[in-house]
Amino acid sequence: MGLLDAVHSLQAGLDYHLARQNLLTANLAQIDTPNFRPLDLTRGGTNFSSAMHVALEATDPAHFGQAATGDSLHENFQVVPDPSASVGSDGNGVNVDREAAKLAANNVRYDALASLVSGELSGLEWAAGDGRGA
Repeated sequence: MGLLDAVHSLQAGLDYHLARQNLLTANLAQIDTPNFRPLDLTRGGTNFSSAMHVALEATDPAHFGQAATGDSLHENFQVVPDPSASVGSDGNGVNVDREAAKLAANNVRYDALASLVSGELSGLEWAAGDGRGA
């Protein structure tokens, strides 16, 4: 297991939430465009339940480090039409309140992941300094 495996695992989450933030912001930019349907981003890979099942079924501790290497970290993100969008009289499905709520929730998740990455890197900095701090 490498030193940065935890950081690399969290990086995929940061990448997802950054891409989703950009997509949700683009939806808001199209609020006055007739017949525009809002889009959202989904993760194309495994869901959390199946990932946990695989983790719990691992028979060798070395298996845990395998998922955190290479491009397997970056799941395929898929842009999909927003199924919760209701179309207005002009055919536009963007709702400012709904998009703002999605942006806020996405921002909280991104900030939480960024905090975890910062903690991991701080721990590595502490270890690199032989426990003497910065």
